[in-house]
Amino acid sequence: MFWADEVVKRFLDLSQKNNFLISDYKTPSGRIHVGALRGVLIHQVLTQALIELDKKAAFRYGFDDYDPMDALPVYLGEDYEKYMGMPLSNIPSPEPGAKSYGEFYAKEFQQVFEALGVKAEIVWTSKLYKEGEFDKAIKIVLDEVKKIREIYKEVTRTGKSADWYPLQVICPSCGKVGTTKVTGWDGKEVEFICQKDLVAWAKGCGQEGKISPFGGKAKMPWKVEWAAKWFIFGTDIENAGKDHMTRGGSFDVASAIAKEIFKIDPPFAIPYEFFLVAGAKMSSSKGLGVSAKEIAETLPPTLLRFLMIRPRPSKTIDFDPRGITVLTLFDEFDKAAQTYLKDKKTDLSRAFWFSQVFDKFEVPKYLMRFSKIAYLIQMPNVDIKVRAEEEKGAKLTDIEKKELEERIDYAKKWLKVYAPEHFKFEVKKILPAEAGKLTNQQKQFLSQILELIEEKVWKGEDLHHEIHKLRKESGLDPREAFSAIYLIFIGKDSGPQAGWFLASLDRDFVVKRLKEALN
Repeated sequence: MFWADEVVKRFLDLSQKNNFLISDYKTPSGRIHVGALRGVLIHQVLTQALIELDKKAAFRYGFDDYDPMDALPVYLGEDYEKYMGMPLSNIPSPEPGAKSYGEFYAKEFQQVFEALGVKAEIVWTSKLYKEGEFDKAIKIVLDEVKKIREIYKEVTRTGKSADWYPLQVICPSCGKVGTTKVTGWDGKEVEFICQKDLVAWAKGCGQEGKISPFGGKAKMPWKVEWAAKWFIFGTDIENAGKDHMTRGGSFDVASAIAKEIFKIDPPFAIPYEFFLVAGAKMSSSKGLGVSAKEIAETLPPTLLRFLMIRPRPSKTIDFDPRGITVLTLFDEFDKAAQTYLKDKKTDLSRAFWFSQVFDKFEVPKYLMRFSKIAYLIQMPNVDIKVRAEEEKGAKLTDIEKKELEERIDYAKKWLKVYAPEHFKFEVKKILPAEAGKLTNQQKQFLSQILELIEEKVWKGEDLHHEIHKLRKESGLDPREAFSAIYLIFIGKDSGPQAGWFLASLDRDFVVKRLKEALN
């Protein structure tokens, strides 16, 4: 059973409801990395799976833009250091077109996931605070501060100090929230101080006083705030990364607060593994990793969905756009497409189905391999559409033409930005110096290819077949044989399919280059 169907079945076995709210949140502390899409798509797919079972399900996605800036992204100038500690919604946008820093990066990410077919109700934490949505929860947690301190001690084994309150005010003097400490609560107002040395990443102004904590003048720490969101909205499903769902971790703290303070059950949740880029975990605020926007410009929407949806949430995804991962991903997707055409009930078919951006879609029966396209577009005088029809053995349908054109565009982008150097090539105008490495056996092999080329004009497939026959007769291993061809034309020891490659070049040029190499 596909993981989404399995999770939904487990959830419905525990619930008697027919109307569900699925939620997810992200702090837009900088350029949001591609890994954040995993949470978005896991939640969206679960929403879709519930709807398929005739349940009412809504997906809400929130941006925690009232969180403080606690790290300065490497791509921002020193001018932003003065905003450290302020809510992200109160910091100027790095570029025109957004109301704030938080909105700028949130909107960029929102555009990415909406292009992937994700439809969600968007909420902004800053707006929720300012409109008083959290006021009831704030009063409850302040009144129950002793119990919350006990929860932290019981769950995390470290606890909070006897003077800690689950709230930080927005300093009316300097506008910072990350530097303030609440020191008292009288039922209407809190006492606070904006400490200069409360945290290492921001300096407070020293302001002291009393202030109402309501109407956006204060915010709860995120573990408390997490439980407050469940309380306010009645969340049914909200998953989290495995780092938040370890024993004694963030989810356990929020769940205990939900049960003991807000008197509600925490939502159903499953942990999901990290999304790594070339083996490394990423950070939005530190500028590490590859942004969602960058990857979305490199992969078609269905491929990016497939990348996130195909593995079980419990499996780490390690994606390296600069290696062969992109080529492998296309091959796996093509296999899923063919499987879907034969049997729509397999796990691979379900992954393919959930990867689609639109409900109504047509599956091409023929798909040219992405790796072949990436090679072919680097060859001169090649009509890829003609080559595809030769490979298929028939004219391409409209959907097959559209898919081919899309893959050509993405292959060009991949080659320009991410493709490893050994995959890229260009025909050298003069004989490369590497031709001097040829052995006598390789030269003999090339002389036989020269005879073939001089014999007649070849089609790529036929020439490729004949070259393979010569290779077997020569006694050379494949790498040694074909590297002889690549060395004299592109100066590398590997390259595209030899027959197709040579057939794409001007015949007189090929003859001349072979003779130069042999002499």
